[in-house]
Amino acid sequence: MHYLLSHRTTYTYASTVDSAHHIAHLRARNFPGQKVTAIGIDTSPLPALAVQHVDHFGNLIDIYRIDKPHTRFDIEVRAEVDVRFPDPPAAGSTPAWEEIRAALLGDGFPSPVEASEFIYDSPLVPSVEALRAYGAQSFTAGRPILEAARELTSRIKADFEYHPGATDISTPLADVFAGKAGVCQDFAHVQIAALRAHGLAAGYVSGYIRTIHSRDELALRGADASHAWVAVWCGEAAGWVHLDPTNDLVAREDHVAVAWGRDFSDVSPLRGVILGGDSHSYGVAVTLVPTG
Repeated sequence: MHYLLSHRTTYTYASTVDSAHHIAHLRARNFPGQKVTAIGIDTSPLPALAVQHVDHFGNLIDIYRIDKPHTRFDIEVRAEVDVRFPDPPAAGSTPAWEEIRAALLGDGFPSPVEASEFIYDSPLVPSVEALRAYGAQSFTAGRPILEAARELTSRIKADFEYHPGATDISTPLADVFAGKAGVCQDFAHVQIAALRAHGLAAGYVSGYIRTIHSRDELALRGADASHAWVAVWCGEAAGWVHLDPTNDLVAREDHVAVAWGRDFSDVSPLRGVILGGDSHSYGVAVTLVPTG
């Protein structure tokens, strides 16, 4: 599937911002099954300094310094992306989840080596006993890892209400689980915590989900904004499989990935420091349009 992507973020400030530094995870990257064929980022005001960087996880970062006083900041990404995430193996054919856990926790290095860093707590995904128990309902003894992970994905979609405004970035994961409501970021964190509680490697993927559908299709939750889902390590043969608990999907042609890390804090689309500005408001507009 070929996509045209547009993502525009606008910050409006109550008073003048004298200077600003921004870090953006907005530049879509190549993944297995995904190729970025064109991309450009524009800002207003123009930055005095713009630097590109590759972070620890291989994500593409843009760093901006803006010295011109302003009361509004706009940043827009436009890209063309070809997507076809590899089809996963039959869920029942994957190794038992205990075998994957043993490989990740064993004395030798797992393959790939980087999978091992995704089994530990991270800033926004601490250990939560209630989530270990929640995941245990799917991860019964000897069950194939992808079969169990897919069931967990389905349960999150069924058990949680998609409710923008129910949470924010500061809402503790335990509170998200207790409230059973949130958005894609929350549901990804819930699934990651349940997987890691069983010694499995799970990463947080930020990106987009397509916004244009036929009359016979229901709009996917998380469209028209940044989206998030989960990558779970299913062993050397299957590799990383991307699961979307917000929509109960295996990520294939409907998703475009931008960045990945341990949780949202590693891949926040835009963050930074400003001098001045007082309070602010912001708006986000995203379109991901298939063209063939």
